[in-house]
Amino acid sequence: MKRLAAAACAAALLGFAPLPASASDAIEIEITDIDPVHTPGEPLSVEVTVTNPGPAREAVSLDLTAQTTVPLYRSSVTSWISDDTVTSSMLTLDRRSIDLPTGRTTIDIDVPREVLTWGNTSVSWGPRGVQAALSFDEATIVDRTFLTTEPSFDQEPMSFTALVPLTIANDELVQVPTTSERYGQSIEALSAGDLGPDEVLPDPVTSAVRDAAGRVTADIDDLTSPGITLALDSAFAALDTVDLTQESLSAFTDGDGHELIMLPALDADLSAWAGTGEDLFFLSHVAQAEQSRQVLSGRNIPARSDVLYTPGSVTASVAELGIAHGSNLLVVPRSDVPAVEEPNWTPSAHALLDDVGTEAVLVDDELSALLAGESELTELDRRQTLLALTAVHYRERPNDHRPLVLSLPRGDDLAVTVSDVNAMLDVLDDTSWLAGVTLSDIEELPFDPFAREDLSSGRSDTSALTPALIDSLTTAGDAIVAIGDLTSHPLLFEDAASTTYRIAGSWSWTAGPGELSNRVGSVQALSGSLTSALKVQSSSTINLISQASEFPVHITSTLPLPIEVEVDVVSEDRRLQFEVVTTTLQPNTTTTIGIPVKAVGSGNVRTQVDIVGPDGSVLGTGAEIDIRVRADWENVGTAILAGLVLLVLIIGVIRSARRGTRTQPLSETDIQELED
Repeated sequence: MKRLAAAACAAALLGFAPLPASASDAIEIEITDIDPVHTPGEPLSVEVTVTNPGPAREAVSLDLTAQTTVPLYRSSVTSWISDDTVTSSMLTLDRRSIDLPTGRTTIDIDVPREVLTWGNTSVSWGPRGVQAALSFDEATIVDRTFLTTEPSFDQEPMSFTALVPLTIANDELVQVPTTSERYGQSIEALSAGDLGPDEVLPDPVTSAVRDAAGRVTADIDDLTSPGITLALDSAFAALDTVDLTQESLSAFTDGDGHELIMLPALDADLSAWAGTGEDLFFLSHVAQAEQSRQVLSGRNIPARSDVLYTPGSVTASVAELGIAHGSNLLVVPRSDVPAVEEPNWTPSAHALLDDVGTEAVLVDDELSALLAGESELTELDRRQTLLALTAVHYRERPNDHRPLVLSLPRGDDLAVTVSDVNAMLDVLDDTSWLAGVTLSDIEELPFDPFAREDLSSGRSDTSALTPALIDSLTTAGDAIVAIGDLTSHPLLFEDAASTTYRIAGSWSWTAGPGELSNRVGSVQALSGSLTSALKVQSSSTINLISQASEFPVHITSTLPLPIEVEVDVVSEDRRLQFEVVTTTLQPNTTTTIGIPVKAVGSGNVRTQVDIVGPDGSVLGTGAEIDIRVRADWENVGTAILAGLVLLVLIIGVIRSARRGTRTQPLSETDIQELED
């Protein structure tokens, strides 16, 4: 590991005074190359690089030393590489005086085999700390690493496997459009005549997975070392994507010490599922793992779908959820289930968890962090420390086969490339004390005999999909679907909502949780937009003067599609009784609807007019409309009018009678004349 200055450490170790800060900060020393594993009886090659940004220096002392004894415990290894070990018995491998010009200087050191006098027995083989020290001006700067000497005698190697997850990444999943974007794209395609009544646009999630398949297959092709258990996002082996990954998966599973396990589609966050209980966002993803296994089986590619390997914390509720859905083997960090009585050596990775009654493999956190590049160590120091720790693990109990399981973080959190990981695993498998195997091979080995603590009963706080987000998402999504169900193209609305539903449960959102919140906000925005597109127009007070009539209601729809709705008018005043009216609102128009009403009394009544769905749920924006009811005015008006008509008739008859001409009475002479 590169040291700019190692003042306290060097002073205690070698007896020199600390270098002044102005000088020590100027010069860097680093062991830049060393044999991964030293073979007994062979010379040793070491490369040391010194960077001097200041003036040239002459006759600077360079010492290369190594520990004379092998560390007994893993803690001794980590103490050395982290500079916590300040005293140790050291063997000088090389000492020389060098001139340091300004700039970067590389010194190649070849240590003769005669100098390496630590022997090659069951006690003396293993790792030793190596230190390069540069001394000048009565002070020293150092750099440390490890060198592991393997035994020349045969020994039974211990098994190891590395779980390598390949899943959809955050920057790949964000290519899926938001709900609002998907709705807009669908409306545009519909307007252009590219969508029929029962059609939707091509699946954007499948498109994102297919676009990511090139990256995934390249990573699969890089995994050639024995001892790799590939945990693949099952979305990459589904019926509509397996054509892109089949060749690489077939070649991988044909490799020595290789195994393939299926993860839930889009690497579903089971911690979030356990914490929320919302099957909608997770169940289909978990089911996809078994479906993809069957797809691969039909193509003669063996795979497992019964391993719970979740990126979040494996709590008791997560384990129970996995077991309930077919998991027979749990992958759990060793630190999550420590032994009740910890031994001073590292137990087997194969354990039985009594609290959930299921087998588990325990991930070695320390080795996994080194493999994944989760430290400030250089690549060389990570490799050498990893070799040293595994050698100490073997030496702790050489006759007790205790397999190791390493695990990488998901791709968004991986600090190194997959090819770098493969190279590191190749080095491990090439040693005499390790052999790369599969997860199933380790499952066949005896259990760790130690009782372990129960899994945590708490809830993981690492999930991006929280109960609050789920509540917001489902509320808004339900509103979108409810409106869409009443239109001529309901699938278009379901598709827009499901675009977010289908990806919300992915673990990849933890790499950018703000993005998931934005997508939930997009669902809420579309819900609000659709809701505001339906509106009952306000009105001045309406006069109602009959017992049975209709009053007009004006409803505006700015939706781009026809929608069939019901108009419901309610009032707490029982003097009015309304009928529910079903009507079809045309796109971007205001429709006037007559609402049948019966009045059983008179007075001023305030009504609430709402647009509702068949289930009575309110859609859009309603309005309060006041009605002035005079239910008996019609009868009274009719009676008055009838009375007036009758009165006019009577008066007319009377006046006609009074104004008529009277006839004179006939005389007898007149009568006689008429008779004649």
